[in-house]
Amino acid sequence: MKIVTRYPLSISMLHWLLAIALIGNLIVGLLLDDNEDLVGLHKSIGIVILGLVLVRLGNRVRKRRVLPPSINPAGTAARLVERTVHRLLYVLMLVIPLLGWMKTNAAGHTASCFGFFSLPTLAPKSRALSQWLGELHALTAYGLAALVGVHILGALAHRVIRTENILPRILPWSTCAGQHETQAEDIG
Repeated sequence: MKIVTRYPLSISMLHWLLAIALIGNLIVGLLLDDNEDLVGLHKSIGIVILGLVLVRLGNRVRKRRVLPPSINPAGTAARLVERTVHRLLYVLMLVIPLLGWMKTNAAGHTASCFGFFSLPTLAPKSRALSQWLGELHALTAYGLAALVGVHILGALAHRVIRTENILPRILPWSTCAGQHETQAEDIG
């Protein structure tokens, strides 16, 4: 069986594009204060994030047989935390843009991506619904920020505490895989 030591380039590129877009949009979201330019930017980046997540999920399914396996042993708490955090990240990366899209519709607006195209309407116009969706959107965004922090801390823990250099596995320009070479794992 082929030894897989790093993520395919398409997955690592999507990982970092999403990381930049997510962190950037979280910052823009905190600075909104009814600034229409920032609101439009925030919505557009959210639509891009939704598209990137869908592409990433499809790519992950398509390439599931060539992904490096977890370095956390099966059946351990570390493996459970790893899988839970990754799954929650995917769920929130899908749910948060959808909530923003529906909140925009409920406020009586269309969700537009940098003025190039608009998305169809998902929610009826309703001030109460718009407020509720906005609060849920913000709450889940804070949850995503916390999970991103846990994800980063997990990578740091592997490096500092367990002295495992796992970062090269996901870097697009990396030619090495760090200290671990393992057999490919079918995660599908």
